[in-house]
Amino acid sequence: MGHYLTPEQRKEVEEILESKKDQLLRAARQSISEQVNAGEPLPADSIDISTDESLQVTELRLRDREKYLLSKIEKALLRMKTDPEFGYCTECGVEIGYPRLKARPMADLCIDCKEEQEREEKRLPDRRQEEERNSRSFFP
Repeated sequence: MGHYLTPEQRKEVEEILESKKDQLLRAARQSISEQVNAGEPLPADSIDISTDESLQVTELRLRDREKYLLSKIEKALLRMKTDPEFGYCTECGVEIGYPRLKARPMADLCIDCKEEQEREEKRLPDRRQEEERNSRSFFP
């Protein structure tokens, strides 16, 4: 399989990935610095405590998403350096496409395969709910 991406296009995709990685790492360092320097007093009442806990949970979820994205970026950078078929769908082998890689440089699936994956993910919760209903009928 030949390379459909030119060296310039590959370099541009790599630069986008590196830039996204740097942004995430800067944001993480800033967040840690703010938490260390905050030294906020303890909340005064139960509403303040609840609001504070809710904000902390939201912050942790955001950090988890950023950590997941950073992992995907690292994998894409590694694929670029080691996999001669970078830019091809890992599922069906067709070209992912330069415009898609510019928009989502960590993509490893073509549009069709990604859409199929998302349809399957949407069906899974329905199956789990059906299995739970069926298991309840056996165990009252």
